[in-house]
Amino acid sequence: MFFGGLLALGWAVVPDYGSFGDEESCRESGQYSLQYVAELLPPSWLPARAVARLREHPPGTSRLANYADRDYGVAFELPLTVIEQLTVPSTDLGAVLRLRHRAVFLVCFGGLLAFYWLARARFGSWRLALLAALLLVLSPRQLADAFYNCKDGVFMAAQLVATATMVAFVRRPTPARAAWCALAGALAINVRIMAVLGPVLTLSLVGLRWWADAYAGQRPGRALATYAALLPVLTVAFWPYLWAAPLTRFTQTFASMAHFRWHGLVLFDGRLVDSYQLPWQYAPTWMLLTTPLLYVAGLGLAAAAAGWRMVRDWRDWRGGSGWPVWRGWRTALAAPINPAWQDLLLWGLGLGPLLAVVGLRSVLYDGWRQLYFVYPPLLLLALGGLRAAWQAAGRWQLLASRAKWVVKAGRGALLLIVLLGLAEPARQLVRLHPFQHLYFNALAGAHPEQRYEYDYWALSLRPALAWIAAHDARADIRVRPDNPFTRAAILDQALLPAAARARLFIERDSARANYFVTTYRFHPQPYPGFGPPVYTLRVEGRRVLDIFQLK
Repeated sequence: MFFGGLLALGWAVVPDYGSFGDEESCRESGQYSLQYVAELLPPSWLPARAVARLREHPPGTSRLANYADRDYGVAFELPLTVIEQLTVPSTDLGAVLRLRHRAVFLVCFGGLLAFYWLARARFGSWRLALLAALLLVLSPRQLADAFYNCKDGVFMAAQLVATATMVAFVRRPTPARAAWCALAGALAINVRIMAVLGPVLTLSLVGLRWWADAYAGQRPGRALATYAALLPVLTVAFWPYLWAAPLTRFTQTFASMAHFRWHGLVLFDGRLVDSYQLPWQYAPTWMLLTTPLLYVAGLGLAAAAAGWRMVRDWRDWRGGSGWPVWRGWRTALAAPINPAWQDLLLWGLGLGPLLAVVGLRSVLYDGWRQLYFVYPPLLLLALGGLRAAWQAAGRWQLLASRAKWVVKAGRGALLLIVLLGLAEPARQLVRLHPFQHLYFNALAGAHPEQRYEYDYWALSLRPALAWIAAHDARADIRVRPDNPFTRAAILDQALLPAAARARLFIERDSARANYFVTTYRFHPQPYPGFGPPVYTLRVEGRRVLDIFQLK
């Protein structure tokens, strides 16, 4: 009932969300890769409609080898381009975008199912697994991306599926599970190359558990060989750009993504900062301010519990009981369903990329959306921290039999805190719709839009264009969006009803435009000389977008 209702509700609200400028370049990646593949195949192998569409040059002037974003994986974009070219007229951009957004939603829904499976494997309870899925749904920023973000939303879902196969493989390495794990890992790498961390952790954990005699009577060597052979083959097979020089191009792509080539300014803590000179606290601050506080508290409890275990083990080791400590770790690693080795995996997947970004001073922009894939592992750890607090209260009750009412009151208070902590993001999901990507928690203060990137992808352009069409009866209305968002405006215009779309024209020249629309990206202060806006879009009292009428 939960997942069925969620699927139906999500499918119904997909059209509420707009597009973003980067969606055009994502679509181009799929088109260039498909054309490259089609040129290698005999025309008789391709449907007639596909041949006709492929004769039309994709947007741009260069081929795949010279395309600026050629090093982007296309595990999602390439099959989606095939579906688009076989089912949607090339002239109907609105239908193309609606198809893309529904595909993003279905992939992200599949990621949610994988997250449920992971939670059930970690906690051994379908009730806690269902609660974990609810926590992920009640994560406003991540939920919003599940309806349009073909980059970060899709990658988070792909990484969840890869992690689920990883846990199954580490638990019992068989050739069949190795094949599934290699397939899911290759697809995740083909969405974003950062997923290479998964295979590293997989091989490390299998090696540790093999050392701990977890696979007695099994033959993990065959499974490891299968995994190690299939993963690179499938990675290259699904990524046409690598075909000409797999090792060289893969290495170049990894180096490019580690130090991404985007150079610009981002608004952070009230000042514009160069993307090449981000402070180390950039990503951690964004994560802290845009995650529901209940989840932050749960992760803090999980970190405290893990820290206490490390201190205890170190104390025991220093006290001369080193062998029992190692024996305890070997026992935990050997157990088929034990949270210890699963938590090691979750901490690695959650903190590893974050530490790498901080240590390498990697380029980030648009908040921390490029790191959304670390959110689900950390969320599972946070739920483990909350469960540990609940269990600790129960153990206290056993020790304090004369004060059971105190313990019950404590558990009641904890339950109330959890319910209130869930009510806050649930309320924001409803109030912010369809702009859940603008969510900040209470730590961000009253007006975070003045100090941090807000509508960085200009997803509010679609309702802005609809407002202009509804309040201006002219047959020719020219709208000039702020400089970075011309492409986004063109895409959002295509999502409007036909009557409004026919009267609106996206203009690049302010002298010819009737309206100027801005979300203040790269320009956090009001524009001088325009006078008061004719329309201001506000969410929770915060300025999102202004429309100025030009003389």
